[in-house]
Amino acid sequence: MRSVSEEQAAPASPGHRRWDVFGRRFSSFCSVAALLILFAIMLYLSLIALTETTDMNMNNSMLENVEYHMDNFFFNVLMLLVFALAVFLYRRLVEKVNVWIPMAVCLALVLGLGLIWTFSSLSAPTHDSLIVSRAAYKASIGDYSDITANYFKRFPFQLGYVLFSEIIIRLFHTGENYLAVEVVNVVCLTVSYFALLMSAKRICGDQTVKLCALLLVFCFPPLLFCTFTYGNIPGLMFSCLAVWQFLEIQHRSTGSDIFHATLCALFMGIAVCLKKNCLIFAVAIIILAVIRFVEKRKLAHVLCVLLCVLSIWCCGTAVVSHYERRADFQFGDGIPMVSWLAMGLNESTIAPGWYNGVYTVTNFHNHDMDPTLAAEASREVIAERLKLFSEDKAYANDFFAHKIISQWNEPSYQSLWTNQVRGRYGDMGKLATWACGAGETTVKGFMNLYQQFIFVLTVCAALVLIKKKDARTVLLPVIIIGGFLYHALFEAKSQYAIVYFVLMVPLAAYAAEFIFQTVQTAICPGAHRLLEHMKKSRKRNV
Repeated sequence: MRSVSEEQAAPASPGHRRWDVFGRRFSSFCSVAALLILFAIMLYLSLIALTETTDMNMNNSMLENVEYHMDNFFFNVLMLLVFALAVFLYRRLVEKVNVWIPMAVCLALVLGLGLIWTFSSLSAPTHDSLIVSRAAYKASIGDYSDITANYFKRFPFQLGYVLFSEIIIRLFHTGENYLAVEVVNVVCLTVSYFALLMSAKRICGDQTVKLCALLLVFCFPPLLFCTFTYGNIPGLMFSCLAVWQFLEIQHRSTGSDIFHATLCALFMGIAVCLKKNCLIFAVAIIILAVIRFVEKRKLAHVLCVLLCVLSIWCCGTAVVSHYERRADFQFGDGIPMVSWLAMGLNESTIAPGWYNGVYTVTNFHNHDMDPTLAAEASREVIAERLKLFSEDKAYANDFFAHKIISQWNEPSYQSLWTNQVRGRYGDMGKLATWACGAGETTVKGFMNLYQQFIFVLTVCAALVLIKKKDARTVLLPVIIIGGFLYHALFEAKSQYAIVYFVLMVPLAAYAAEFIFQTVQTAICPGAHRLLEHMKKSRKRNV
């Protein structure tokens, strides 16, 4: 991994030197701890993925249906080697190519493939996504009847995405056709990948970025998921932009710290406003900012924390106040967060911890939409479930194992299913007809092999990064850990894991580059030394 430029240290007093030693040790300890946790999580997921597969299919009509199937371990290992060979050949092909070319090709392909899929699928929103989209359309023409309905009394946090969609609808004058919103999703995904590539460029070598560009092109679940009009993809974009700007603070001198800290906070505030789960990104950034402040005593990290907290609060409050003024309506606090924990700890007809409205919507209405009373009832449910888990540990293990596997071991992350079960603006094109029909097994089979490849390489990345003991390299791991732990406790849904799966790709690319370099050096040490000598000679001659 390429070293990131550090601040020049001035001569320090003995007290400062002791603090510097403590700061480095504290940072190293936190980094190693985070990477060990990531290693354990990813090793578990990798072993599961190599031996079995979770499937989300249409066997239950419009409802989500989770099935578990055994997988061929030896075939999967063989395909891992085939994937590794393909990536290695690509690496040799682009080894001397300027890094911006693979990046540009990656972004162009993602944008093009996303648009082709969107107009081939012609998917229209249904259920919650339709409620939110229709509310945005009606708000754009001054009709607030949907905004003032019970849905937004229950889920006022959805108003951020309503405003986002309303802006798009007003700009493009689309009426009740939301294809423009899906196109914006494709653009948002492309920008997300750009931010990830720039983040990788800040903490990795250019060869790693080239591999990351290749792997992102073949990360199909987010592409197929762009037809889902919800806050997931836009939230991912602003979160990735925030991550990139936070890493810029680590890379640059103090002159531009305020600028990058401000952008990081602004992007983070918008992200959380669009999708509440993006708080996991915010918490990770705050944790890393605190660790880096202890290590380097750089005030930009304190500024970043304060601005992030302020931005998240202001953005959320401003959007709710905006619609309250326009609709002359008070939304209240909605269903309390603890109710989602109660749901996440209970059974569901889909899989353990998946959606069950009894613990959220029904509970909220049974207590006259009083958040305090609803929260109290939810805490009682949580206490009962924790007691049951402590008394029946076999059941607890089975519950959480199936909850985790149902989310993380479903290689399509509901991206194909979403296009199969929703409404349409017209007949599907040939690509979507094939992928959602006769080609479903082929598409999911590739996604399964790709998922295993990313999982295994992420395990390797955790091991390699442990030796670095560098807090600057663990932001993505901390976000992944946060997403894993959050959805192990709160509501489960495999589509939620798409965000964190995408964040594994740069880590996988780094591990692949490290392995290739290590193998190349081990197999041909003499040739490697000769090449290095020749490179140095050319540089001196220049």
